[in-house]
Amino acid sequence: MALAVFSRVQRYPQAAAEASSTYHRLLRVAQEQVGTVTLHEQNIDGCLLAAFLMGRYECATYYPALKSKDSFKSLPLWSHHDGAMAILKVWSGSPNHMPATSIIKQTRRGLIRSSLLRDLPLPGWMLDGSLFGEHDRDLDYDRIFVQTVSLFHEFKRLQQSSTLVAAKAEELSRQAQGLDKALQDWAARLPSTWSHFRHIIAEPGPWPKNHLYSPIVYSYSKIGYAATWSKYFAVRMLVNSMCLRVLKLSRSSLLVDFAHESQLLECAFRLKEMADSLASTIPFCLERIKVADKSKTAKNTVSVKLCVNEEIKPYLANLMVWPLTIASSLEGVDSRQQLWFRSELARLGTLTGAGNLERAESDQWVRI
Repeated sequence: MALAVFSRVQRYPQAAAEASSTYHRLLRVAQEQVGTVTLHEQNIDGCLLAAFLMGRYECATYYPALKSKDSFKSLPLWSHHDGAMAILKVWSGSPNHMPATSIIKQTRRGLIRSSLLRDLPLPGWMLDGSLFGEHDRDLDYDRIFVQTVSLFHEFKRLQQSSTLVAAKAEELSRQAQGLDKALQDWAARLPSTWSHFRHIIAEPGPWPKNHLYSPIVYSYSKIGYAATWSKYFAVRMLVNSMCLRVLKLSRSSLLVDFAHESQLLECAFRLKEMADSLASTIPFCLERIKVADKSKTAKNTVSVKLCVNEEIKPYLANLMVWPLTIASSLEGVDSRQQLWFRSELARLGTLTGAGNLERAESDQWVRI
């Protein structure tokens, strides 16, 4: 995987040839491990890690040349996600299995995200995050996100149905609004030290720019806090996009009244608010801005400076991939802002050697 990424980012074909040879040897070994009785608890982590690395290899060697939106669901990397799902199910179904490792926990998180993108239902054995190592506030967030992904799948089935049941649409809308409230309650319990500072950059236009959507930016005391808030903003975008679309679906089956129109406006407002917050957080996460020394600023004020000429660290880019994937693929997001989200994601794909992300600016990018 490292050779493939290096070859793509640095344009070094010799590394690609070596990576391909190693990949195909690993593929044979992995198939033997997963396809026989040798899949025991002792090598679950190794098999899951191999599946992840092979999927990452597929991303690094993928060059966009797709003709339809549906082809996103047929990308080669998904076969490795399916393999990881099968491995994880073996572990989950084993009586008296070992406690969940970090690799098991992270694998489940990734599979939940890919199920959302591929519009797949979550299996019942996968729903309880406490069985996979989630705990405390992470478990609380996990429960809300699992419910969100399951509800979104239910919404997609309703959207594709030839007959719209108004009562069902109303119920989905009510559940979506309940999830939005649950997310707000979860965020309200975060420590105050995790909160952001709002700044206005004195930079001439035009806007948006690379990695800066507007003069308004947020700073945080730690990158990790910013990453947590980025995921929060993105998931609330998902929930409110779903709510907005359900309400629009039900328009044709209901006598449109003031309350219905008011709900539509509220969902649209929350969606825009979360999109703006995510856009304002991205510069800090990518270290495009830095907080000035507080000891040299006036009391109760914090200033920032631009660092747009410094290279973006790949690990920081990876923190933003998932929030940007959601923001770039949702319906209901302001078109100008979504084009910026998509261009940011494509740039991060180039930076990290992920060919599947480089297609984000194309007409074939996924829509969820």
